[in-house]
Amino acid sequence: MRLLLGLARIVALGGMLALAGCVTAANNSLSQSDIAGMKLTGVAVSFAPDARIQWEDGLRAYADSKAVSLEQAATMADVPEVKAFVQGLLTPRIKAGVEQVLAARLAGTRPVRLDIRVKSLLFPSAIQRVVIGGHRGMIADANLVDARTGALIVAYPELNAALYTGQGIVGAAVQAAIDNNATQTPVDKVSVRYGEIYRNWLLKDGGA
Repeated sequence: MRLLLGLARIVALGGMLALAGCVTAANNSLSQSDIAGMKLTGVAVSFAPDARIQWEDGLRAYADSKAVSLEQAATMADVPEVKAFVQGLLTPRIKAGVEQVLAARLAGTRPVRLDIRVKSLLFPSAIQRVVIGGHRGMIADANLVDARTGALIVAYPELNAALYTGQGIVGAAVQAAIDNNATQTPVDKVSVRYGEIYRNWLLKDGGA
């Protein structure tokens, strides 16, 4: 099992790099002095009205809260109450993951806030990955604004953060083993990856 997990992590890393390489970054016109003077005071997360969310754990949590089956909850996924419930669970996780990456790197004096507007957040189930495939990821607009005035400083529309996820019968089984041994949930991992890509773009580290 250790060998299987080790091989899976190598394959996953290669997949992550391939997926990240497909992203075309927005233009960042900020100077290094502009960036050095910024202090992150918070991350705000919202969802576009037509945001596409696929997250079985969120639907399961809703089903448990209402004492209904997961199948029943799935049929109501587009109902406003269900969408709000699921988004309410996702918001603090996305916020925490991005803040974890950015806070220490933006420690100047000018207060800024990162407004994230989620357009797509997909976590395909094991069954879906066996039958038709699919990777975990998030697409969201990232707008850095002045925390005092709300004025836009720089925008990165539709930043795409994707993580390779095991495909097929064997891949799904290996992915389940990795997930069971991980200290972070899939949502946490995608949120941190989003923060890393944004950080590298903003700071011009070139590591995304």
